[in-house]
Amino acid sequence: MRTLTLGLGVGIVAGMAMATAAINTMYPDLPKRMLRDGRRAVRCTRRAINNIIG
Repeated sequence: MRTLTLGLGVGIVAGMAMATAAINTMYPDLPKRMLRDGRRAVRCTRRAINNIIG
C-alpha cells in the first residue's frame, strides 16, 4: 500500500512539473504577470479594507 501511495504522489508531482513547463514555454512572461497581478490584488484589497474601516 505504501508503494502505491508513493507512486501516486510521484506521478502527481511529475504531472504538475510537466504542466508547469508546458505553460511556461507557451507564456514565458507568465511569472512576471502573476507577480504584477498579485500586487494589484493586494493593493485593491488593502484599499477596500481601509474604505470599510474609514
